[in-house]
Amino acid sequence: MFDDKDFKHLISEPTKRQRAQPGKGHPDAHPLPGADPQTRSAFKPGEVRRLLEHTPGFIAVVRGPELTFEMVNAAYADLVGRRPLIGRPVREALPELGESFFHQLEHIYATGEPAIGRGVPLTLQRESGRIECRYIDFVYQPITEADGATTGIFLQGQDVTHQKRTEEQLRLALQGGQIAAWERDLGTDFVTWSENAEELFGIRSGPAAEFAKRIHPDDRPQHREALARALAGGAPYSLEVRFLKPDGSVIWIAHRAEVQDGPEGFGRLAGVTMDITARKSAEIELAGREARYRQDLEAAALVQKSLLTSNGAVGNLRYAGLLQSSSFIGGDTFNVLPHEGGLSFFLIDVCGHGAAAALASVAAHRLISEAAVIEAGRPPAAVVQQAAESWPEALPYFTMIYGHIDPISGQGALVQAGHPHPLLIRRGGDVVPLGQGGVPIGINASLAYETSPFTLHPGDALLLYSDGVVEAENAAGEPFSEERLLTVIAQHAADPSEFLLDTMVDRALQWSDAKTPHDDMSALWIRRVQ
Repeated sequence: MFDDKDFKHLISEPTKRQRAQPGKGHPDAHPLPGADPQTRSAFKPGEVRRLLEHTPGFIAVVRGPELTFEMVNAAYADLVGRRPLIGRPVREALPELGESFFHQLEHIYATGEPAIGRGVPLTLQRESGRIECRYIDFVYQPITEADGATTGIFLQGQDVTHQKRTEEQLRLALQGGQIAAWERDLGTDFVTWSENAEELFGIRSGPAAEFAKRIHPDDRPQHREALARALAGGAPYSLEVRFLKPDGSVIWIAHRAEVQDGPEGFGRLAGVTMDITARKSAEIELAGREARYRQDLEAAALVQKSLLTSNGAVGNLRYAGLLQSSSFIGGDTFNVLPHEGGLSFFLIDVCGHGAAAALASVAAHRLISEAAVIEAGRPPAAVVQQAAESWPEALPYFTMIYGHIDPISGQGALVQAGHPHPLLIRRGGDVVPLGQGGVPIGINASLAYETSPFTLHPGDALLLYSDGVVEAENAAGEPFSEERLLTVIAQHAADPSEFLLDTMVDRALQWSDAKTPHDDMSALWIRRVQ
């Protein structure tokens, strides 16, 4: 994908580490004020809003020197307390955020320098009037024009209040002395506990068996094995087990000990036991969240892949596609659409990675697919121009190749919108780059697009591919390059389409010494057989 450095006047996505939770609420149940007319014209009612509702974390756009709210999603509205925001300056809409926050945004607007924060406290007034402190991770990026002038700021991030509070609770628990010390005489098997053991664990000095029988039945084998290894080899041991308190409650403990020598060999065990219930509970909760998040991503990946066209044939044409995302979901997509009068095709590469790019790719896929069918008789340049004018400014930009071809004659035309040049591979081996360059969709809707005609003769093929293929870098930072891609094509042009595409991606991954790509890789191969 294109890096933001190539289009510095655009926003970039947040760092990968930011874990997401979908915004709460539903747009129909909690409508946001001030819906964008351009968004409504491009999509069915409520469609873009639903996409943004499911964008991980909060999102907002402010514009102009007054930093006026132009767009917010449900997660942002939940964060600040649902109140009128659209069309209001930040200072007026959220006065409780204070001068330091306003100065930060004003500095970004004035200098064009982004700001990143982790666990930053934010004082907010809730709907009830109550003042509440929230903690957020954020990336605030300037929105700039092609000439470098800043026109607004893109605010995105996560509400990490729960995580911060869990961390604070754990810190207080440790400071509160949730640790007891003990010694076990290996001759008498008597355990002497520190005075706070009864308060913490309900255990008093006495036979070792008293402690052992309070370990959860499922964890007793683990305790016995650790103790046996320590006594056999003299090595320290550490384990985490569940522990039954006298009141019937179950807690998690960390039990750590070392063997100390006595006059005639091993004389005693000395150790500490600490209540780690808070940490284990947080770990279990986090593991559950990560499992659910992974399941959500896997489900989203299935939905995204279901949009991709299957390999097929129309008339004299055979086509095949391939998508390998850098994560579960990505920003690349493609389609081939047979219709009366020909075959339309496109390959899209959305700026960014992960969930946000994937949601935008789904929106772009639908927009272009519908246009290809509805506007089948119009020149490709007119279809792309209409798409550029319809694409919402709040969504990431994307590059694209769009075109159509007559499956009988092989005559076709395409438009290049900031995407790598399509390659026309002649039967004899000559390669002809197609396209006029063009600008990605979502950068400047007023710029015109040019159509490039071509003809597929029997045995010729057309290759569309994303920049993730040729920009895959090895350890020395050298890209795979179009030259190496052409070598692969020359070696396998006569092979089945699926094999060619798989080989192309495999070679790029081998070059970068990676099992999965660092950037989404996609390609579409169309061949005329006769």
